[in-house]
Amino acid sequence: MLGGAVAQSLNVLREAANRVPGLVDTAAGFAGVRPYKKLLLRVVILRDEEGKALAPDEAVIPSFLEAQRIFMEQARVRLIPAGTMVVTLDEPAPALDVHCDDGAWQEDFDTAGEFFRRHEARDRGRISGYGAPVTVFVVRDISNKGGCSLGPLTNYVTIEARMLPRARYRLIAHEVAHACGLWHSKDKANLMYPKGPGDILLPWQAAILRNSRHVTLL
Repeated sequence: MLGGAVAQSLNVLREAANRVPGLVDTAAGFAGVRPYKKLLLRVVILRDEEGKALAPDEAVIPSFLEAQRIFMEQARVRLIPAGTMVVTLDEPAPALDVHCDDGAWQEDFDTAGEFFRRHEARDRGRISGYGAPVTVFVVRDISNKGGCSLGPLTNYVTIEARMLPRARYRLIAHEVAHACGLWHSKDKANLMYPKGPGDILLPWQAAILRNSRHVTLL
């Protein structure tokens, strides 16, 4: 429990500290100046109790490519693999069936959170948090959800394996955008609409995403 509390607290402090200098980029973006930035991402596929992978590597690729397209077109952010784009863990995972919202927050203090932190990508940002990769864990089940993110509290999000081919492959983009500070929209054409196929980000949404500690200048 202590490890989860420390990790969440540090991530919130890192997010706040990194957003202050990022306000320059935000102001420039509203003035029409939006240089390319990048975000490092890795997808980690879990194995069940019998050692079977929850999804094949190739099932992830369309969703990854769609996230690349959306982030580039809507925010001029390049989505780049954090080392290996897709990793399937060798051992069965103890966090196959997870929750969202309050349940996910509580699980981050326990076995699931410890497991996810141990296996998340750590290419950059270990101390400052600047440029820290986002890791997408492919799990078996998320209670009443297709995906989940705790926003700035963690460096990882979760998605259900069965949801990878649905909603025009936008689920990874949607959950990673949550990790970068965006919240749900009521506009069905918007990327942040909970269940729709939308892929649009408004200028203010793009500014928030670009100002996340996960998104850095090239």
